[in-house]
Amino acid sequence: MRIELDWLNSPPLGPATLTIGVFDGVHLGHQYLIREVIAKAQNLGVASVVLTFEPHPLAVLTPAAVPATLTSFDQKAKILTAMGLSVLGKLKFDAALSDYRALEFLDKAVATRLMAKNVFVGQDFHFGRGAEGTLATIVEWGQRQNPKVFANAISEVKGPKGETYSSSHVRGLIKEGLVAEAANILGRAYSIVGTVVAGQARGRSLGYPTANLGPTPQLTPGPGVYAVFAHLDGRTLPGMTSVGHNPTFISPTLTVETHVFDFNEDFYGANLELEFIARLRGVIRFDSAASLIRQLGEDAKMARAILAQRLNNLNLLDC
Repeated sequence: MRIELDWLNSPPLGPATLTIGVFDGVHLGHQYLIREVIAKAQNLGVASVVLTFEPHPLAVLTPAAVPATLTSFDQKAKILTAMGLSVLGKLKFDAALSDYRALEFLDKAVATRLMAKNVFVGQDFHFGRGAEGTLATIVEWGQRQNPKVFANAISEVKGPKGETYSSSHVRGLIKEGLVAEAANILGRAYSIVGTVVAGQARGRSLGYPTANLGPTPQLTPGPGVYAVFAHLDGRTLPGMTSVGHNPTFISPTLTVETHVFDFNEDFYGANLELEFIARLRGVIRFDSAASLIRQLGEDAKMARAILAQRLNNLNLLDC
């Protein structure tokens, strides 16, 4: 997949089908739309393109209302590469871009950058100054192009139980720690990425050394203990993660501490991705370190079983 980090100044692209949006989370609803783009491109023998805004437009328009990020740009790229997309373009959303009128945006971001054949968007997609642009705007604009550009609306996609496939719904589930339910909408386990930083080293004294994740712009799951896969230097390692303020030791700082099973390497400063598979329990205040150690043993036993089953299921799918 080709990645254009500065779309408005990138070299012109040939014939293509495309879609435009934030696509935070790249959930199953997003994936359905993007697969339509890819299928149409393959049918026409042209490139498939996703244009995504970075940062989230609300970070510029209404900073106080900007939601926590679900996926970094790199994570989006990884997911879209696996889907078979041809080109991912980053549209830097700043004050200048927010001031574009709808037709000006289509002319500069689409017409001058590629020979669009089809534009796919969700039915509620809005763009341009004051969110004035709609599907109808794209339809009218497309009919004036030479050759014509066809606009396609994708209806809202819901799950088998009527659940809504939306980024806001995913955020709500993750805030509650319901990572398994969020995975049903994302089509994969939720993960966050950060750098390992020095902690208080309490885990080591308890027999469960932990890697402490530094600040991340992504949404951190709600307080609790989770079974996770830690991705480090191309390796996938089973472990368990505690998210919370550590009530036993009365810590005021929210921490994300991961104990990787059967792993003794020092990885301070490393880039770590945590894939949240299941929530084991909520945060508990223990009366003693001994009580905490006993519970950590139970947590580890449960996490190992869950992760082993997960790997077994994945191996069966690969057969």
